[in-house]
Amino acid sequence: MPKLDYTLSEEDAAQLQAMRKQRDPVMCFITLQMQQTIAEITKTVKAGDLPEGKTTVDLLRELLTSADDFQNAPCIVVMNYVCVQKLSGAATDKVLAFKWIPDTCRGIKQKMVYSSAWEGFKTMLNSTANIGTSAMFEAQDYDAVEDKLKEM
Repeated sequence: MPKLDYTLSEEDAAQLQAMRKQRDPVMCFITLQMQQTIAEITKTVKAGDLPEGKTTVDLLRELLTSADDFQNAPCIVVMNYVCVQKLSGAATDKVLAFKWIPDTCRGIKQKMVYSSAWEGFKTMLNSTANIGTSAMFEAQDYDAVEDKLKEM
C-alpha cells in the first residue's frame, strides 16, 4: 500500500490559494499519483472557461457524469460555489472541497488509497488554501453532491 501523506506542488498550492482569494480558478480536480505519493491538479476551470449560461454546478455535473471525464475515476474536487444565504437571500460564495469516489470506480486499491488519504488531505487543504473542514465532504454519486450543495 502506498504512503498516504500526499503533497501538492508549490504551483498547485498557489492555484488553490488564488481560488480562495480571487475566486479564479473556479474549479480544480486533484488526482493522487499513487506511485509517487503526490497529489496534482489534473484539470482546472477558470471563470472565463465556463460556457455562456452555465454555472460552476452545471459544469461539475457534466464532468462527474461524463464517461470521458470523472464518471468512473476518483478525485478530489475543489470549487468556488455560489449560493444564496438562507436568511438574507444575498448571493455569496464559498470554496469547498469533496472527495469523489463514484460507485462505478472499479479499482479497489484506488478507493482504499483515496479513503485512507482523505483525512490528511483535508488537513493539507485547510493549511494550504484555508478551506474549512465544514466545507468538505465525501460523495459516491452526483445526487450526494447535489444534496450536500443544498446544505451549504
